[in-house]
Amino acid sequence: MLRRTLLASALAAPAVMPSGRASAQTFTFRLHSFSSPTALDHTMHLDRWAETVGRESGGRIKVEVYPALQLGGQARDLVQQAEDGVVDVIWTVPGFSPGRFPGTEGLELPFVNIGTSATMSPAAMEFAERHLAGTEYRAFKIISIHATDRAVVHTTRRPIRTLEDFRGLRIRVAGRFIGETVSAFGATPVGIPLPGVYEALARGQVDGMMINWAITAPYRFYEVAKFHTDTAVFQGMLLTLMNRRSYDRLPADLKAVIDANSGVAYAKKMGEMWDSQTAPAIAANRDAPGNEIITISAEERARWVAAAQPVYQSWIREMNRLNRPGQQMFDDLMAITGKHGRT
Repeated sequence: MLRRTLLASALAAPAVMPSGRASAQTFTFRLHSFSSPTALDHTMHLDRWAETVGRESGGRIKVEVYPALQLGGQARDLVQQAEDGVVDVIWTVPGFSPGRFPGTEGLELPFVNIGTSATMSPAAMEFAERHLAGTEYRAFKIISIHATDRAVVHTTRRPIRTLEDFRGLRIRVAGRFIGETVSAFGATPVGIPLPGVYEALARGQVDGMMINWAITAPYRFYEVAKFHTDTAVFQGMLLTLMNRRSYDRLPADLKAVIDANSGVAYAKKMGEMWDSQTAPAIAANRDAPGNEIITISAEERARWVAAAQPVYQSWIREMNRLNRPGQQMFDDLMAITGKHGRT
């Protein structure tokens, strides 16, 4: 019933001011997110985006923000809700919708990342616009694809100093190719929704997690994960997507408002915001009782990179299976991230 009601409302004609002038049309859009209303995803991104779009449109675009899945469903349902027009804008991550964004998951391959969100986010947008806009994003207007800060391995009881230390561990992951990376390292990947990770770590259901630094502070993961090997394995992708039909029904001047608050420049801005949280998060982890931040040598990192090579071939094969040029896409991914600063 909720879905039918929202769908009918979402597809309804936009309101028109009493004058009847086309320029006076107003549009109300629903933004749906799995994230907490107090997380920086909302306080520094989604809520501010809604306010900015409203202000710059002179009040003709109103964005109603619904955090924490307030409109129903689970995180995996967000993409379908947006495609169906039940909601107009979503914030999600590729791994929540298995098989839906396989090309985007290439951006989460191990060691192709640049290290900071402000550098990886423009690279992600460039790659997506070049290779994915006509396939997995054809139903959407991409507001932004921006990266987390660097994701590293955090463990509860066994510190990770060498590749061999992964053996036998259960590591929480948020996507297929991240999981394949963990398997290549010798551990077992486990998929757990983010809100359940703290308890899983505390209860010993998993031995660690592969996750970015910034998210560890608001979720207080430093209370249960005591060892942090500060080697950037990957960077996760964060997707802000608008239903293409919702965007297309806007007049040109209001499309321009959306355009001004989306794209490469906007993704870089989000990246800079995310990077501002990295140092405080590292400090919170370092200062927590019993915690240790571990640095590995360049020689040891090279062993991790060598172990991860089969994951690249797995992604290339997946692209080929989808009738996409897998090797060309991988080569271009490496060229783009290299241009933006990958070492």
